[in-house]
Amino acid sequence: MAKQTDDREDLLRDGTAMPVRGRLWVDRAEVVIGFRSQGQLSLYWDQDPVFQFDESCRLRRVFIDSCRLKAENGKLVRLRQPHESIDRPVERLRMVTEPISADDEAAILQRLSDRLQQIDATLDRMMLAGDQTLLQTVGATPPEFARRVRAWIANWNRSMGVAGGPSA
Repeated sequence: MAKQTDDREDLLRDGTAMPVRGRLWVDRAEVVIGFRSQGQLSLYWDQDPVFQFDESCRLRRVFIDSCRLKAENGKLVRLRQPHESIDRPVERLRMVTEPISADDEAAILQRLSDRLQQIDATLDRMMLAGDQTLLQTVGATPPEFARRVRAWIANWNRSMGVAGGPSA
């Protein structure tokens, strides 16, 4: 992920894999939320963290603190590139998985929950004030988008689950 605004793509403009998407500011963070065709949500909090979910609101991929994780059998595992020997020929990009501790997973889920609460509160304030000027959307009006995101957050709060796999 690009660390500078100039280096990254504009997800609101270019995120065509998410036909319904929106951008808002939470405190000083740019937050982009998008829904894929089957309802899977992707959440980009500036450049880090990024959370991606399946159609059942279960977490399937995470990029957090410059670390990539994926869901595997209902748990998060870290993805990393193996250290290759100089003597070995270069292979296609390979990733190995390593388990993370239950405490680390709980901390990630808590951080996600905190972010979702911030988004929900921000959207609630916007809707109550009748001011959606800070909410830019594609594929839905700002009020429709805000209602959809808030409903999705309510569903996630009931389950808070991790998917069986990254594409499950």
